[in-house]
Amino acid sequence: MWKILPTNYIHLKVLFDHQTFSLQQYGGISKYFSELQEYINHEQGLTMERGILVSRNNYLPNSSFRIPPSVGRALISRSRMYGINKKYAKYLIEKNHYDIFHPTYYDAYFLPLLKKPFVLTVHDLTHEIFPEFFPQNDPFITYKRMVIAKADHIIAISASTSQDLQKIFGIAEKKISVIHHGYFKPHIQANEDFALPDRYLLYVGDRTGYKNFTRFITAVTPLLHQDQELSVICAGGGKFNLAERELFHRNRISGKILQRSATDPQLKTLYQKALIFVYPSLYEGFGLPILEAFSNNCAVAMSNSSCFPEVGDQAVIYFDPYSPEDMLKGIQSILYNNELANALTQKGKERLRHFSYEKCMEKTLNIYRNLGGN
Repeated sequence: MWKILPTNYIHLKVLFDHQTFSLQQYGGISKYFSELQEYINHEQGLTMERGILVSRNNYLPNSSFRIPPSVGRALISRSRMYGINKKYAKYLIEKNHYDIFHPTYYDAYFLPLLKKPFVLTVHDLTHEIFPEFFPQNDPFITYKRMVIAKADHIIAISASTSQDLQKIFGIAEKKISVIHHGYFKPHIQANEDFALPDRYLLYVGDRTGYKNFTRFITAVTPLLHQDQELSVICAGGGKFNLAERELFHRNRISGKILQRSATDPQLKTLYQKALIFVYPSLYEGFGLPILEAFSNNCAVAMSNSSCFPEVGDQAVIYFDPYSPEDMLKGIQSILYNNELANALTQKGKERLRHFSYEKCMEKTLNIYRNLGGN
């Protein structure tokens, strides 16, 4: 429903840049920004523009681009896409026909060009807390520090991330707004057109160092040996690499660890049929898969670190992510207790109500309005 605005209300235009849409075809950050941009499109008093010429991102409608997507994708390779979109974003920034700038990642290219306030969303500080898991010469580590220092206002997606910003970068608390991700339940039907084992634990997403995948496999190996019908499905994250395959082989579980590059409808099915969604990560800024599991009536066992208790509250079973023994104990407590599993899925539904999509969007828009003078 349209809001009736006062006659002296200033209409604001928000400019988003290309970064996450040049880098990601799928992913939580690009999904967050695409939903925010779509919400602005239906909000009276606000308009937005994207500094993107071409993208292969799955969340952007084809009408988003200045040139026909089929033409742009045919003529511009993935390796050239970032640079071409960056030039176009610079052009729009220098035109200065906007009121608020919201970069979609941490490249600091815009700092010398910008004449308007900018809002920065900080999703996590994984690079700063676990530098050992990332390339040592990654320029984005420096860029991130620069844009955090210069931002007119920062959105932290959890209180945990806000605390990390204050501790690591010395950012004043008044400069930060904690806005939890809102869960937008997609209107998709579960897709069951792929073979699944009857009984499986679900792992979702990347399997890089801080995601703690190796400890997870170490934890569940005795369980997989004991329970011949139990498997693990890894959704997304790409095919298993050589080191992972060797890990499975050494533990004699190669046939029990499966990888699926699932579409959104297939992922919905994976959550719905899983016995437990296990989230063993050492650190996250928020953890959107937790809400996806809640939405699909899937019991959750997860780490007790960083933002996890803030998101899960009493709707999950927690474990120490550094202890495979404690991880195994947490998973077993649900696996062989249907009463507990059912109670957790009910608590998950109730917990999901705390993460309103509309509340997330409106809090973000209010930051734009405050910076723009409304």
